[in-house]
Amino acid sequence: MILVSKLCRGDIIEYFHIGYAVAIDEKGELLFSAGEPEYPVFIRSAANPFIAVALLESGAVEKYKLNDEEIAIICASHNGEAFQTEVVNSILKKIGLTIEDLSCGIHPPFDRPSYEQLILQGRRATAVHNNCSGKHAGMLAISRALGVAPDNYIDIEHPVQQRIYEKIKFYSEKDRIPIEVDNCNAPTFFLPLYNLALMYRKLVMGADDYLQRIFHIMNLHPKHVGGKGRFDTDFMIALGGKGLSKIGSEGVRGIGIRTDSGKYIGIAIKVLSGSWKATDSVSIAVLKHLRLVDEEILAKLDKYYHTPLKSYSDKDIGRFETEVVVEEAG
Repeated sequence: MILVSKLCRGDIIEYFHIGYAVAIDEKGELLFSAGEPEYPVFIRSAANPFIAVALLESGAVEKYKLNDEEIAIICASHNGEAFQTEVVNSILKKIGLTIEDLSCGIHPPFDRPSYEQLILQGRRATAVHNNCSGKHAGMLAISRALGVAPDNYIDIEHPVQQRIYEKIKFYSEKDRIPIEVDNCNAPTFFLPLYNLALMYRKLVMGADDYLQRIFHIMNLHPKHVGGKGRFDTDFMIALGGKGLSKIGSEGVRGIGIRTDSGKYIGIAIKVLSGSWKATDSVSIAVLKHLRLVDEEILAKLDKYYHTPLKSYSDKDIGRFETEVVVEEAG
């Protein structure tokens, strides 16, 4: 079984994306598999909620009086909207550091109006506009709480990264995890899809007090986790506290669902091409196939499933759509 996300220009398929996905229940048993469950991926920023656990453990929240919005932005891959960058700046101020201490690099805000506003004001994007600036501010907060120098905090040998690495190993139940460097210069972890699904099942069920708190905070402040026009934010709002989603870039996503029957489902997704739009569409296709959300929720999220293709004059000229393809034997 595979997932095929197609870009249709009119009624003709122009190109398509292949998606893999794994869904597991509270016992860790497979409910669904498209592609290979052990297919390894760099989980990228899908790791962020678990990085936030390392923050909670460090004592930084109490020491610097970090609020729930600030913890939510640490879990985020945000748009760079004004309210989001203000929260990142607030963390930096509380821990006595500045934008110059962020090692995530600089890119324009994902949110186009926010980018245009910078241009109109004659300002340039800074590291705080980086979608991972919240995560990096959180890493700096951990270093301050531990009393270690923040210099080279992104180095895997730094105490901050070692703490994070231990959390990833613990929740993924993998002892040996290959590590490389993410686009934001921080370590990223290479895990099978099954183990990423396992992490999100633990997160959605609140397997410990830390995960329970992170789940609650992300649902309390979904706009901080993504922002305007982002699947993760709209998904959490639509589910009303019964699930969460976190993109990991390059076609990776972790999803957790609390079903009406009291079950906890963890899902991991990888679109092989890395397409963001295809990842959103594949995510809805999996939820539909497994009947994990009702028609009312699906209607609210339909723009991500049947994503319209627009011309430069905003005319509808096609769409993304995804189907589950059952491969026939022989």
